[in-house]
Amino acid sequence: MSSRQTKYITLLLILIISFFYFSYLLKWEPIILGVIKELILLPSILFQFGLSFFFIFKIIKEKKIRLIMILNFVFTLLIMYSFVYV
Repeated sequence: MSSRQTKYITLLLILIISFFYFSYLLKWEPIILGVIKELILLPSILFQFGLSFFFIFKIIKEKKIRLIMILNFVFTLLIMYSFVYV
């Protein structure tokens, strides 16, 4: 994957997960949102974790850290935090 594709995929995943998380916090749950959430949210979270491992291997290989990698790691930690404490 090129860095441009990786950046767009990472930002898209962050937006998808954030949208559903904020809809949960605001207690906004129409039926169609629940159906879409069931179909989209789990693959987005799993792909987010997969990208984190991809970035770890890329950091080890290239010894270079980019802003999108840091953003991905921070967001992955926030997802793990929400699994435990929310």
